[in-house]
Parts: sequence; C-alpha cells; structure tokens
Amino acid sequence: MPPCLDSLRVRCLPVPQIDVDPPGFKSSMNHSLQTVSYATFSQTYESHIQGRTFVENLAYYRRCKQRFWKSFQYIEALGLPPGSRVLDIGGGILAVLVSRLLKFDAIVGDVNERARKDVEDLGLKFVIVDLFSDETPEIEGLDLVILTEVIEHIPQPPYVVLGRIKKLLAPGGRLFLTTPNGHRFRNLVYMALGKEVLDIYRYPEPGMVLGHQHEYTLKQMLWQAGHAGFETEQAEYYEDGFKGASLPARIGRILAKPVGVIPYMRNGIAMTLRHPGGGERFSGNR
Repeated sequence: MPPCLDSLRVRCLPVPQIDVDPPGFKSSMNHSLQTVSYATFSQTYESHIQGRTFVENLAYYRRCKQRFWKSFQYIEALGLPPGSRVLDIGGGILAVLVSRLLKFDAIVGDVNERARKDVEDLGLKFVIVDLFSDETPEIEGLDLVILTEVIEHIPQPPYVVLGRIKKLLAPGGRLFLTTPNGHRFRNLVYMALGKEVLDIYRYPEPGMVLGHQHEYTLKQMLWQAGHAGFETEQAEYYEDGFKGASLPARIGRILAKPVGVIPYMRNGIAMTLRHPGGGERFSGNR
C-alpha cells in the first residue's frame, strides 16, 4: 500500500489482506476473512454471469472472470455481514455475485437500462442511477457502494461524482472502486505507437455510455477521495486480471507481464473509501 498523503488529509486504515488467487495471480493481500473459494466463485460466475450480456458481450464475461474474482476478494475482505445493503453501479455483475455468495441485499444501478433484463431475471432490483446528475436516486443508508471500472467514463472531476455517491452511504459505509491506472504500461505503448489512449471527451446525451474520458493515477485519486470527504481505508495499484479484448492485446499482456513488478505501471487502481462520521455501521443482520 502506498504511503498516505498527509498534505491531502487522507486517512489510511488497515484492512485484511488476501492470499488466495486464481491461476496466474499473485496478490499483495492476505485474506484472513475469506470463506468463498475460487472454485465456488467460478461455479457461481459460470452459472449466473456467463451466457448473459449485461452491458457487454458474451466474450467479455468469459475473459473477465479473474477481474471480477479480484474485486470480489476485496469486497469479501471488508467483513460485512449477510443482509448488508449494497448498490452496484454499472453492469451489476458484482451485485449478483455478492448476493449469491455473501448473502448481501444487493441492487443494481445504471444510467443505461441495457442490463435491466438480465439483472431482474436473476432476481435483483434495477434502478436508474445517473452519476452525471445532481439528482440522486431515492436510496440512502447503504453499507456499501460498488463502482468498478466506471469513474473513468464520466467527464467530471471524480470528487464531484464521489460526493454524489457519499450521499447514498450511511455514516461508516464504504465505497469500493476500481479504475484503470493512467500510468499503466499499456498507455505508454499506445502513445509510442501513436494510438489514442482515451475516447473523445464530451458530455453524454441522455442514457449514453461514453468511452474512457480520463484515466487517473493513485495520487490523483487519493486527492479526489479526500476532497469528496472520504477517508481512505485501502488504496493500491494492482493487476486486475483482464486478459485483453483482442488477440494482439492478449499477447501484449503476456509479453508485458514482467512490467507488473513496478507498482505504478500496473493495469489498475483499487480503493476502499469510508464515509466518515460513524464507526462500524451495518443495516443488515449480523
């Protein structure tokens, strides 16, 4: 874990570490709270996620199982009890997994309704959540909000978006987020080849999903979290397990794997943020 930035008034708290990884992973964390094995996770993922499109295509979810496993481990390490109230903003895959495997009371929110049918067919509630708008959904007192691979799609400073999310959390509630690392090796290769790293920067039309508008460094995200009024429990560069969207990308990731020993060149950033003003607070049953 990187050192806390005292000048940014970000408070870093110790969190459990994870040590059980899928094949090919080496994690910096030691997961003393883990109860769900990778085999159990895989079975649930293959029966509930694969074969559905949610907000991507079938091939994407075949390639992304290890990415979701990694995020699931971070979430399980929080030690939240069954019945915890959770909102997954995005495609809803982690909402499905934590509801099945951790017995959380999870719902899915997104500005795009493409995932609604898959989410509702699996028995979860779907609500419209537009993080680009100051109009917050009628949801409050949440124990956890999950925001994986979303913040980079929003053409606004993250502290503005994080401030909107903070209103949905109970005091002591957490926000778990992941986002691509702006310093990742892939971006350096793209720039060397003259390829665009980001999508066209623009405001979205209603219901529109944008490409990557900005990618951040860990130092930038720590500042954004602190400026939004969050305390930082955990923050690090990590290898997210994504294998690449095309054959050349997959080959490139294999060749670039040794670069992952340099933390600031890893593919992603993972953070756990806490709403201040309360200690441990759960709405679910212990």
